[in-house]
Amino acid sequence: MKTGSVLKHLGGPLVAILVSGLLTSLLLLLLGESPQILWEAFTSTFFNSFGLGYTLFYTTPLLLTGLSVALCFHAGLFNIGAEGQLHLGAASIVGVALLMPQLPWYFAVPTGILSSMIGGALWGFIAGFLKAKRGSHEVIVTILLNLIGITFVNYLILYPFKNTQVQNPETLGIAKSYFIPPLSSLTALFGSELFRTTPVNFTLFFSLIVAVLCHIFLFHTAKGFELRALGQNTSAARFNGISLTKNTLLVFALSGALSGLVGVNEVMGFQHKLIEGFSPQYGFTGIAVALMARNHPLGIILAALLFGAIHNGAREIEFASEKITKEISILMEALLVILIAGNQYFITQFNRFFKRGPHD
Repeated sequence: MKTGSVLKHLGGPLVAILVSGLLTSLLLLLLGESPQILWEAFTSTFFNSFGLGYTLFYTTPLLLTGLSVALCFHAGLFNIGAEGQLHLGAASIVGVALLMPQLPWYFAVPTGILSSMIGGALWGFIAGFLKAKRGSHEVIVTILLNLIGITFVNYLILYPFKNTQVQNPETLGIAKSYFIPPLSSLTALFGSELFRTTPVNFTLFFSLIVAVLCHIFLFHTAKGFELRALGQNTSAARFNGISLTKNTLLVFALSGALSGLVGVNEVMGFQHKLIEGFSPQYGFTGIAVALMARNHPLGIILAALLFGAIHNGAREIEFASEKITKEISILMEALLVILIAGNQYFITQFNRFFKRGPHD
């Protein structure tokens, strides 16, 4: 019985993954490439140190943006602004690090993490304020705030924070006290070279903790219950004294803070500076991650891993093939989103199967 329940919940997403892989294989055939390259890319993505390291590195920001989107979804709201919020979070880290370069590491690391959350939260709060106080539609507001936020951060990169010693559009480097160590430093303690040449860092563990905390917040606290009640039935929630205005402001601020944490992975854990165009649409891919996991914080861990693997696998395909570029990952993600949009159909079919039995 328990196995059947799990399959009914996972059936739709699993079918979506299989169909997406099949359609991508057919496309590769049409482009004159062997579908075997798809399998080789994903085996290298998971079964060697280099590929797995990059997969986990891409998983980290997708996990955070997926949680950001899901938090608003639970409250019946749509946060399409994770991209702008993560840009503000990353810029906040650089600003604080350049302002206070002499902080010792035990102050610098928490300060950098907190600044990323504050930067993202403030940008999310603007969307929440316009929704709660002015009645503006959050989808339109967050899309416009993305454009404003990204443009503003690019201005900071090119002018106030610019590293004038290089021609690349990047900021000055942050002090070493703000660095978050790579995972290879942990594996090295055991005499292993696992992840040695990859950028995956301890932000991965931090993001997993954040996912667990989000689960506890949503399903085991009174405030989480209020947010979910608003998402299920706004009128009934307000009738029972749950404030729509306060919770809208809260959930957008929290959502923005989660997106802002992406800057920790990028700035403190990897580049140690901010580079123009550092995000390959992490904020928008987070929407697909949340949908894939049906907005469950723990399910988002697996969904983020899947999309991280797709992103990294496409990079492997680009290296291995002369005919395919990394944009294949965008196609695969789009196919997954389309198929997940019809996820209810697959769930219905699985429900009918388990209700009737396989031989009826």
